[in-house]
Amino acid sequence: MTVLSLTAALVLVLAATRLGGVLARACGQPAVIGEIAAGLMLGPTLLTGALPALGTLVFVPEVIRLVGRIGDVGAVLFLFLLGAEFELGTLRHRPRAVLLASKLGMLLPVALGGLTAWAASSWLAAPLPPMSLAFIALACGMTALPVLARIVTERRLAGSVIGNQAIACAVLTDALSWALLAALVFVWLPQHGAHGPAQLLAAALYAIALLGPLRRRLAALAPALASGRAGALAEVLLYVAASSATSAWLGLHALLGAFAVGLLLPRNPQIVVRLQQLLSPACRWLLPCFFAAIGLSTNLGTLLAGGLWWLAVLMTAVAVIGKVGGCLIAGALTRMPRHDAWMLGILMNTRGMMELVVLNLGRQLGLIAEPYFSAMLLMAIVTTVMTSPWLQFIEKRESLLKA
Repeated sequence: MTVLSLTAALVLVLAATRLGGVLARACGQPAVIGEIAAGLMLGPTLLTGALPALGTLVFVPEVIRLVGRIGDVGAVLFLFLLGAEFELGTLRHRPRAVLLASKLGMLLPVALGGLTAWAASSWLAAPLPPMSLAFIALACGMTALPVLARIVTERRLAGSVIGNQAIACAVLTDALSWALLAALVFVWLPQHGAHGPAQLLAAALYAIALLGPLRRRLAALAPALASGRAGALAEVLLYVAASSATSAWLGLHALLGAFAVGLLLPRNPQIVVRLQQLLSPACRWLLPCFFAAIGLSTNLGTLLAGGLWWLAVLMTAVAVIGKVGGCLIAGALTRMPRHDAWMLGILMNTRGMMELVVLNLGRQLGLIAEPYFSAMLLMAIVTTVMTSPWLQFIEKRESLLKA
């Protein structure tokens, strides 16, 4: 690997993902959709597949790994910010409807996704192990809180009953999803010799440190963080790095460690604003490398050439039916207006970057392999792309009915 190859790769990655983000916004889509698509186009799915010399000269394996490491830093900061922004106070809006929609909106796609993956693996005569089935099922139930929140804001639903309810459901769903994911990973690793008694003891000590001394220290740092003091931010980022490294050593992935530190921060809007001001620019520059690293190591053409396109269609249909259907059932049981139930289901169907983070984690840990990874990746893209047009259709139909 040469410095020239790395520089060229970073320039291509940043230019392509920025352009993709601009085009996505011009089409009424979240920028993340364009960034994901650009990352895929740089890889063997399109560009390096059509121009193998580019892969030989620029996107060599060492460069792809380094681009992935840079992207991981962005993902760690992103998950830390997400944890800091988690706000359970939104549950005050229609609490029964929120709880039921969160439960059914997760349980139904999880159940349907697991059954579909089991049936597909049996059809392909390549049965999946139980832990892989559990991972695929869990991934079907995810909701992308950051993308959902962005769509709510862009469509001027922020502060409305349905906007607050959708965000509350997403908060609960993501919190439960990450807790189940951590448990799944922790159960998976001992089966593969990744945990010994020393690491299990270290995990217990790590949890005690998080919930005890670190939580108290973060509470003490809250006023300094809210006022934007550089020393306080540096100290918190040091804790994020230490927690991420410890979590990665334990086999739980660095992202979970960063997310945990964010959750432990006091719920203070001023802290969130300061962290967004200071860290969001870094995320905007580093996260494209995360998407590109996934795209550079994923070949969707293999899925299509192998005649397995039906798997992507099937997983997408199941994910949509499960998520939207679960929210519609919850709405009927809680006497929610039908229009609101549809809006909630469509918003909850958004998966976006969170799905990519989870899928990439599963691939790194060996929990999901081709063709299921590619099928789920397409599902994440399609379910996010369809959100804005579908919402627009529902809103227009409601306007016509009222006219």
